[in-house]
Amino acid sequence: MNDKRKIVLISDFFLKDVIVGGGELNDKELVGLLSQRGYKVEHRQSHKITEDFIESNKDSFYIISNFRNLHFNCISKLMDCEYVIYEHDHKYLKSRNPALYRDFKAPGSDIIWHSFYRDAKKVFCQSEFHKSILERNLSIDNIVNISGNLWSQESLDLIRDISKRHKKQKTAVLRSAAPHKNTDGAVKYCEERGMDYELVLNPDYSGFLKDLGSCERFVFIPTSPETLSRVVVEARMMGLKVAANNLVGAVGEPWFKLKGEDLIQYMESKREEIGDLIQSVIEGQITKSNKPLVSIISTFYEAEEFLEDYLENITSQALFEQCELILIDACSPGKEREIVGRYTTTHKNIRYYRLEQKEKITPCLNSAIKRAKADFVTFAFVDDVKREGCIEALYNELIQEPTIDLVYGDVALVSEKNLKFQRHHNEADLFDHSRYEFSKENMVKCLPGPMPLWRKSLHEKIGFFDPKQNYADDWEMWLRAVNTGSRFKKVNEIVGLYYTGGRSYQEGEEESNLEQRTEEATLFFKYKHLFGYNFYKFQNYFNQYLMREVNSE
Repeated sequence: MNDKRKIVLISDFFLKDVIVGGGELNDKELVGLLSQRGYKVEHRQSHKITEDFIESNKDSFYIISNFRNLHFNCISKLMDCEYVIYEHDHKYLKSRNPALYRDFKAPGSDIIWHSFYRDAKKVFCQSEFHKSILERNLSIDNIVNISGNLWSQESLDLIRDISKRHKKQKTAVLRSAAPHKNTDGAVKYCEERGMDYELVLNPDYSGFLKDLGSCERFVFIPTSPETLSRVVVEARMMGLKVAANNLVGAVGEPWFKLKGEDLIQYMESKREEIGDLIQSVIEGQITKSNKPLVSIISTFYEAEEFLEDYLENITSQALFEQCELILIDACSPGKEREIVGRYTTTHKNIRYYRLEQKEKITPCLNSAIKRAKADFVTFAFVDDVKREGCIEALYNELIQEPTIDLVYGDVALVSEKNLKFQRHHNEADLFDHSRYEFSKENMVKCLPGPMPLWRKSLHEKIGFFDPKQNYADDWEMWLRAVNTGSRFKKVNEIVGLYYTGGRSYQEGEEESNLEQRTEEATLFFKYKHLFGYNFYKFQNYFNQYLMREVNSE
């Protein structure tokens, strides 16, 4: 029996109507998302809402999107119900256009529905730019920036396909009758710069994406604030170069630096994140304590001999009950599912996902990161052992230093399986790269090792682990991070044991040291500008290393 609350979504327009925009597309996906989570969702247009309807559905949870045609008496009655406002524009302004006012701040006489916004459980907006204007005019503290929009997996797959297609040397301009979309201004922009442009407008959504994605550039320069601008994000996902002004909300979001596949993957992760947030409000779980402090991620294949000890090690961590453990089983043929099952019955914060077929480690890691609910992420591979309290120690370091993106410590090398961490391990051999502070000066000899803890927001800046890397996926990620200005910190203590006898995730093929060193050398030369005077020193190091591997073949 489904005991979840009924949800009523109120909006002026929907996909079956003549007007279809970003808000309507988002609301459609919101209905689908909540339906997938087991909720009964009823959509009602605002002009069809009556007081009798609200009275007969007073126990429902309301999500109020576009409501401009909602009668005042109905608004008053809704204020006695539980509701959130999913804001797509600026309906609290008589004009709905903040650009009419200096610094986007309207006089009190032009503000409407203030109490309606104030009494909502949450007011969801799409960007920090959008949020800042809301706060400036309403002075309320229940506004939450979702920082994105919703796309179905089908839409994202289409966008992914279009992004790979050949693009013609043309600039797309959105054809719109709405003056604030400023089609004429975009056309003028193109003409002044000698750009070959074409106007894009297709009533069919998939057709519109194909038309937009066939061009190599997109110009969009609205004259009034855009809460996000879904079309600009879609252009970025399809790999277009985008020219947009600072009135576009998406431009100011940290993830806007991403494009192509990285941005597609990010929006895939946002779908679940937004769903979790909205569901937490519906269920009345809106306190910070419901969000895990750290997401511990691991992937495995043929890891049966390690798994029991691994789970004992992780679940005994001091901070574990305030964390979540995400396990990605790459279709392992052993009894891993059975072992994990014994722990999920007593630890509700373990999230186990089994793939239908075997997958490489990097896509599995990316999948786990996208599912992560916490603001901080760490590895925990099943053949390694974490020192008691190490997650808490690394977490505290990041909390105390908000400018640091990643923190790591030393790792002791061991050749025996399933060891317990002992005091004498402090005297064991250290993971070679962990001896040095990770910096531009020590780039080659320094690697955070297998147990770093980092901010999930790092992926908004630089994307995810590169699936093209077979051996150096983590090193490539950290090099890319440093190259974009991310800051790392090393703590001078051993955080765990690294098993040297094999990897927790087997690719099913014998590893080639030559291939591995070649991959590392390729990355080294790609980022040689980071090394300064050390470049030639380490160039010789790599040449010697590669020569040894060739001679040993």
